[in-house]
Amino acid sequence: MVFEDIREPVGVITMFENGYMQPLKFRWKNRVYKIERVHGKWVSHEGYTKFFHYSVSAGSPDCFELCFDADKMAWELTRVCMEG
Repeated sequence: MVFEDIREPVGVITMFENGYMQPLKFRWKNRVYKIERVHGKWVSHEGYTKFFHYSVSAGSPDCFELCFDADKMAWELTRVCMEG
């Protein structure tokens, strides 16, 4: 497996329900990825800023880490884990 740090802003379609958030699709480099599975989620902090991280797969063996910045209300593709 090869990990590549990306740290690029992405658009994410997200469902908010009962106090939880669930990413459904994201757009990166003019391609839309439908999230098929969330492998894990966790929260981190930098000072007072809260970040929500999601490890997801989208129809390929590759995994993506998405991060939601609660202060900026913005998503970022943090890293990609590629098979091979």
